[in-house]
Amino acid sequence: MRVEVEDRTSVDKILKVEIPPDETKRVVEEVEREYQRRAKIKGFREGKAPLYLVRKLFKEEIEERSIERLISDTLERAIREANLEPLLRPRIESLDSIKEGAPFTYSVLVEVRPVINLTKEDYLGLEIEREKDEVSEEEVERILNELRYSFSELKEVDDEIKERDAVVISFVAYDGDTPIPGHEAQALFIDVGTGEFNEKVERELLGKKVGDRFTVEVEYPEDALNPLLAGKKVRYEIEVKEVYRRELEELTDEFVKKLNLGFESVEKLRESVRERLLNDRKRKNEIRYRERLVEKILEKVDFEVPARYVEIKFYQLVEELRETLAQDGLSFEKLKLSHENLKKKLMPIAEKQAKAEILLEKIAEMEGISIPDEEIERMKENMIKGLKISEGEAIRILQVNILPKMLAEKTLQFLVEHSKPIIMES
Repeated sequence: MRVEVEDRTSVDKILKVEIPPDETKRVVEEVEREYQRRAKIKGFREGKAPLYLVRKLFKEEIEERSIERLISDTLERAIREANLEPLLRPRIESLDSIKEGAPFTYSVLVEVRPVINLTKEDYLGLEIEREKDEVSEEEVERILNELRYSFSELKEVDDEIKERDAVVISFVAYDGDTPIPGHEAQALFIDVGTGEFNEKVERELLGKKVGDRFTVEVEYPEDALNPLLAGKKVRYEIEVKEVYRRELEELTDEFVKKLNLGFESVEKLRESVRERLLNDRKRKNEIRYRERLVEKILEKVDFEVPARYVEIKFYQLVEELRETLAQDGLSFEKLKLSHENLKKKLMPIAEKQAKAEILLEKIAEMEGISIPDEEIERMKENMIKGLKISEGEAIRILQVNILPKMLAEKTLQFLVEHSKPIIMES
């Protein structure tokens, strides 16, 4: 067997494999005999049809099966001989047909792990900025006030709209003189001042009354998720239909009890809110700290990532976003999110994730960090039983979707433990 490697990029290699005629002939004859043993041909007992007839009737199937076996028998050996370390499953680039007395050749694209020149000093003991794990009393009070708003009664009023009034409007959005599909409503409820609809529109609502009609122009950024709005100056034609004002109750122990949230006093509720905010702040601070840590290491090294590896990360992000939207009853179709728009938004994130994952794998290798074999075996068996899939499919899912994230998390934790947080002043 002859093996050649052609460099397409530093991480994309074309592996050309030539299998000598005698080995090719041996494999083809094995396949022919297998077809002969199984062949059911009219006029012959099973397995007794002459070989020339089997070759004639199953020519295409025999060649296809022979090619599969030739590649299966030689690819792994060829990769070892070429000293390549695949990052992904090799992809067939070209195939010869099988010709009698001639060698069989094929080529595959092998995406290899990039060479990363990294030393322990590049990732151990790094000083990284971190925000304080604290919340202010103003933040606690804001949440408590939101509870008052959420559980207040709404009373219809004939008055000018004020901050935190609830307003029902009808609107049509235009791109020039053309209505934007799906961007209109006969009765839309807006909580004025929250920015949930659009901050500029909500500001323009202040001071208006029932029956007022007005126009607002809103400029959307080029990277807006909705492609029907992205980069456009949208004109909203709005009419105020109804105005409701909240009758806020004082935050007392009696009010807290009425909320049926499991608290008997304002102070207990305040403590719970403070604890929840603090836990959320700690979680976000930890995420930002880890991101800064990885970014600082990446600044010290430069390496290329295979394009197909980035694409895999992109499609994983797409599926995660699809699932998140589905929980809110939304979809890409409803939001009119095109594949091109998603790629523009998510591909930079995918590339960043891919580089971080490969970097963390390199550090894991240098530090001897791994997922125990017994844990991998347990996950594999659970997937086979729970998902009713084959062992090969379970291994593929583990290798592509699960184990890299587990290893990255374990390595990240190691890096955090060996870093030096610099607490930032508020």
